[in-house]
Amino acid sequence: MRNLIISYRKLPAHVRDSLNTMYPHGYEDDVFEFELPGRQMICKALRITIEGVNYLIKLEQRPKNTDYLLDEDW
Repeated sequence: MRNLIISYRKLPAHVRDSLNTMYPHGYEDDVFEFELPGRQMICKALRITIEGVNYLIKLEQRPKNTDYLLDEDW
């Protein structure tokens, strides 16, 4: 089995069509978040399998919030 990590914008048309048929009411319940190693980014992704290929579809990225308390009295 083949594994691919791909952005939603770069998905082939047949994968987008399959995604719409698999999730006709949206896929928000199956989306998960992960942190990219070595970068301060959090990604939202969806995992599906179509025609023997495992796709990890990156939906969006955002910077990781690293708000540290700088108050010495805390």
